[in-house]
Amino acid sequence: MPRGEAIRDPIHGYVPISALERRGLDSVEVQRLRRISQLGLTELVYPGARHSRFEHAVGALAVVTRLFEELRGRLGLDAWLPAVGRAGTEAEFAHLVAVARWTALLHDLGHAPFSHVTESLLAPGEQHEDRTLRLVEEGAVGAVLADGGAQLRDDVRTCLDLSRTPGDPALRLVREAIAGPLGADRMDYLLRDSRATGVSYGLFDLDRVLHTIVPVADLERGGVRLGIDRGGVSAAEGMLWARASMFGQVYQHRTRRILDRHLLDFLGAVLPGGRYPTETEDYLQWDDPRIWEALRVADSDPSAPGHRDARRILRRGHHRALDRQIDGADPTAVLRELERWSSIAIEIDPAFDPRSDLVELRSDPSRSGDIPVVDGGGDRFGGGRVRPLREHSDLSERLQPRCFGRLYVALSMRGRGGEIIERAESGSEPRS
Repeated sequence: MPRGEAIRDPIHGYVPISALERRGLDSVEVQRLRRISQLGLTELVYPGARHSRFEHAVGALAVVTRLFEELRGRLGLDAWLPAVGRAGTEAEFAHLVAVARWTALLHDLGHAPFSHVTESLLAPGEQHEDRTLRLVEEGAVGAVLADGGAQLRDDVRTCLDLSRTPGDPALRLVREAIAGPLGADRMDYLLRDSRATGVSYGLFDLDRVLHTIVPVADLERGGVRLGIDRGGVSAAEGMLWARASMFGQVYQHRTRRILDRHLLDFLGAVLPGGRYPTETEDYLQWDDPRIWEALRVADSDPSAPGHRDARRILRRGHHRALDRQIDGADPTAVLRELERWSSIAIEIDPAFDPRSDLVELRSDPSRSGDIPVVDGGGDRFGGGRVRPLREHSDLSERLQPRCFGRLYVALSMRGRGGEIIERAESGSEPRS
């Protein structure tokens, strides 16, 4: 694969890029990712978390490239390319890697400002993956991709379309190499988010994971899926634990969660119809800086829509969580209990202005526990006994999804939060 330039990345070092990829990077759609924060308003909790979706896109491209090059270097091409319907040639390998690199580069293209935080303000039923497809089909980056040939363009579109599973086993492998339990997306964001926030929770042995990934026969659909050699189980466990820890300690941090809520309330007041525009050109005009400016304007004007929430975000006037959280295994039951606590708060004093937050920590143990582990003979495709990770490690089973609820109250009322806790824990029911 001819590459003319390189990007220096703080996580992965020099990341070579081809001339065609450079044109894609320079497109308006990809450049917009520089202005979409990776972790929303997390920088107001962890000041270093100012990295963007652009950096993550480059990082995911770097990791998926390393993954495929590891397979080639350790196993050769004849050992696994024929199993996904491709000849074991350098040309076929180069095309597959090009598809993987472009898919990684574009996989987050459709994110709304502040990433996942405001995704609910897209059109009803729409997710950022849907917007990604539209931007590739309608934007300048799609024209660049087409210059790489119709086959490259069509294969990348297929990999990006998460509404259907690719019929081509080679493209299923590419998608898994980016979005699966051992995928480049996850590997990059854990390391990148951990570094940016200054915490160690997201660190794991990337080199060992990549070095022990092996292709395993997919007995259900044909082709192959990604597994791990027995010697890499500890490294895979480290990645599972890193993800669970980052969700618990960073992504669901209580201050970040209420700031997200204030931001959604603000945008609900200032966006026409409370949602982002559906037209591609109009949507591309929305990024983090535009919203920060809208927040500043609303903060300085008491009559502006969203003034109260703008002030809460910019002046640290956000609601504060009570000193108790409601734990449980059933989200519906936790939500009911939150509603009871909220009603009690309003009954005591409407000035509490309570906000409920149901937090669901999803560690996807079923997907991770199903990672195939090759027990012996892992140096060649099809060799060794294959068993799921859960039979080698109980960690995936211990990382079961759980949920809990938090109740937030107005900053001016946080000193009286104990009144709500006392009444709620006594079993008291609201009078109305």
